[in-house]
Formats: sequence, structure tokens, C-alpha cells
Amino acid sequence: MNHSGAQPPAGTQAIRRALGVLRLLMEEGGELSLSAIARRLDLTPGTTHRVVGALSVDGLVAHNPHTDCYHLGAGAILLGQAAQRVHGLERALPVIRQVNEETGESVNIAIRDGRESVVLLRVQSTLPLRFEQHPGARFPLYTTASGKAILAHSLDVEAYLASLPEQLPALTTHTLTTREELALELTETRDRGYSIDDEENVAGVRCVGAGVLDDQGLAKAAVVIQVPTVRLPDERIPELGARAIEAAREVAQFLPPDRFTQR
Repeated sequence: MNHSGAQPPAGTQAIRRALGVLRLLMEEGGELSLSAIARRLDLTPGTTHRVVGALSVDGLVAHNPHTDCYHLGAGAILLGQAAQRVHGLERALPVIRQVNEETGESVNIAIRDGRESVVLLRVQSTLPLRFEQHPGARFPLYTTASGKAILAHSLDVEAYLASLPEQLPALTTHTLTTREELALELTETRDRGYSIDDEENVAGVRCVGAGVLDDQGLAKAAVVIQVPTVRLPDERIPELGARAIEAAREVAQFLPPDRFTQR
């Protein structure tokens, strides 16, 4: 709601609808019909047709005539590649590929977006047993190794903790569900240099993460190594933690200092 009484700039609604379509197709990871897009975004068929048509003109959205559905187009790929270059992710990719080759496990670079952790870049494990995930995946900060690694090195960590409800929603039986537990975990994360997600976000998956820090010691992002629980016994955690810290330091060289950092 706009409490100032000022009208939003002309075209704001159309832009929001277009971004909504792009975000929906990104999160879907496949194709959707016009009717499905309209239903998911609560738009009329006519509005959906106009928005999707406009996005198709510049190739951000493409039509599959065989299925009569729509998916992200080549324009979206080019836009994403340009964003990766601008944000240093193109140069960071070889770093997490190296970690993937050394460990055999999936490796992510994630950032904070408000109260969520968002996967920006991922190298998937090639081992048969692995957790499937994709760039754009979002999870609560308090349940993830990336979220904890970033929160532990953020200026607003106390405000974030204070804003949480007394009882946090549990995604698994291992999720930390109180502010006190989370605060202690964040202190331990700062002390040891890496965070741990002990099946707190997804049952059967353990993760180890380290903050990608700027010159002031604030986290711009996090590098996370993601492992099925059966391959990550307690004694392996310090080894992966040290590797995550090393990779995060390498990645920090490539991420521009004015990008991502939460202040």
C-alpha cells in the first residue's frame, strides 16, 4: 500500500505483471499455457495474452507451437548471462566447479533476498544420490547453511532475530524453531567460520556453507556444499567447512564490492 498518497509511476502495473510472468516461468523451469499463467498470477486471459505477447516480441518469452505453451526465451538467457558477468558470477563459476570436482558434491552460490536465501549459481553433483535443485530456488534464511552464513555476518542480524515469531515454522524435524537456538547457531557460525544445515531445510540433506565477505567483513553471498546425509558424517564436516571457507574467499575476489551486501 502506498501510504504517501502519491500515485505510482505510469506503467508500474504493466511492469509488475511482466516481471510476474518472467518470475513464474523461471520458477516453473518448464512450460506453461496462457490459462495456467493467468490462473497462477490471478490475471484475466486478455491481460495475460497482452503481457506474454509483449514479452515475446523481444524474445524474453517464447511459444512452443507443438504444446501451445510458453517458456523463457533466448532473450532471457542473454539477459541472465549479462547479469552473471556484471555480478562476477561468470568468474566465480570455475571456483565452485573445482569444489564440485574435489568433493563430488553439489555446490551453490546463494544470496539473501529479504528473509530468504536464493540460489544464484549451482554445480550439480553427478553422483546417483543427490538433491535436485536449481538456480532461483528460495528457502527461509533460518533453515539453510547459506542463510546462516550470511546472517552471521550481517549488520541487521539482531533486528532479524527480534522480528521472528516465538515459534519458527519447522520444515523438518531438525529445523531450529526458536530465536534462542538460532542466535546460538549464528554465534557458533561466526566462531568456526562456517555454517551447518543439519537436515533443517530438507530431510536427508546436510549442508556446509561459508560467507563471501566484503572488506568490512559483511556477507555478500555464501558458498554452500550440499551433501546427502549418508555421505556427510560428523567427522567430514570440518573438512568441507574449511573448503567452503577457502572457496568463499576466492569468490569474494570476483563479486563487485557494491553488489549483494546486506546493510
